[in-house]
Amino acid sequence: MNHKYKLNTSWMILGFIGSAVLGIAISYGDIYFFHVMMAAMFGFGIIKIKGEKLQLSVDSIRNNHSLFLLILLGWYGFSLIWAPDLIAGLKYLFYICCGIVITFTIIKYGNSQSRIQSMFKVLSLLFIIEIGIALLESFTSFRLPISPYSSYHTFFGKESVDFFAFDSPFVYADFQPPTGFHWNTNNLAITMVMILPFFLCSQRLWIKLLGGSAITLITVLAASRAVFLGLILVICIYFIFIKKQMGTLVLIWAMIIGLFWSMEVLSESEDPRINEVANSVEAMVLYLSGDIDVGGSLEWRRELVDSGITALAKTKGLGVGAGGSTVLQERLGGVAGRFTSMHNFWVEILVEGGIIIGLLFLIWFGDIIIKLWQKTKDRQNTFLQYISQSLLLSLMGFIPAAIAASSTIYFFPMWILFGLSISVINIEENKPIELS
Repeated sequence: MNHKYKLNTSWMILGFIGSAVLGIAISYGDIYFFHVMMAAMFGFGIIKIKGEKLQLSVDSIRNNHSLFLLILLGWYGFSLIWAPDLIAGLKYLFYICCGIVITFTIIKYGNSQSRIQSMFKVLSLLFIIEIGIALLESFTSFRLPISPYSSYHTFFGKESVDFFAFDSPFVYADFQPPTGFHWNTNNLAITMVMILPFFLCSQRLWIKLLGGSAITLITVLAASRAVFLGLILVICIYFIFIKKQMGTLVLIWAMIIGLFWSMEVLSESEDPRINEVANSVEAMVLYLSGDIDVGGSLEWRRELVDSGITALAKTKGLGVGAGGSTVLQERLGGVAGRFTSMHNFWVEILVEGGIIIGLLFLIWFGDIIIKLWQKTKDRQNTFLQYISQSLLLSLMGFIPAAIAASSTIYFFPMWILFGLSISVINIEENKPIELS
């Protein structure tokens, strides 16, 4: 009986983690399948606690990495006292709660290598499906129903999008970039850069080539400066510090240059589809190099950061509180009349959480990177070495990529990445701290 109960619990948790990958892909309006799974998991947990006669043992706090997330949640909850808008603050706090639930679920469940491997299999399957969908969206008319480019998205409670407000050179072309399981191209591109290392660090050459090529292509077609920088950073760190093959890195750069040159040649093709893609890629290259700036994106991003830092200074470094940055931008009329989100995750944490929380977050993030780097040198366990290398590169690529999205606080893959990273560190350190 107990074995059956544990099996059901395992499937419930894996299903919940999988729903975090799907995110908005299965949703109606603001209600995701993820929210349904989270409610079911909480209900299942209450039944379990009741079955144990209300005896709850909290043992998921293994080190300061987990503890800091509770401090972060507590601080944002406390900041509601001075946040400029209570409703917006509560909404933002709900976003953080969802993220921390994802992270803690992974940490709690992933207390052994076999369980991490189980999660890895589920995540791998779903992300491979997303890669396939993104490629279909790139080169065919196929679209997920919830895509802003789909004619059916309004049936799922989604509002139509002004594509000319997008930070992408494709707004001037008929080409429609992929969105995958996400609502916009930036979030898809960030996801691709985060999962790229798991292909690069594979021992199988065909996985490296097929996965790496597909992800690079999708990221290029998404045309985001920050994410493209993250992709380059991941590839360079991989060959310099993981594989230690500078010659191969030079060869890859030669291939990339050759690819862009061939795109320029194909821009004269008589095939309308090839011509369209080639000219779009040419526009993307100019965009990434800074020769063109669609809609003055660099300028309005600087304005968002400037106004955010100004608001932080007025609080004397305390922070504007949960959801405060967006509210303050709205009161100023928004940058370019439409942008209110910070569009820089690192500045968002600083502006809303304050200087102390901002510094603690950077220290926390940096310490996870250092711990994972130390684990990459352990060759006694090939799986843990592989996943440590992959997670390390994912975190490094996330640093510049996180600037691309309007906000990543409700970006579930980020919280999955945090959970897996802490789980691997916990297994290796094996220093549990039990709270009574």
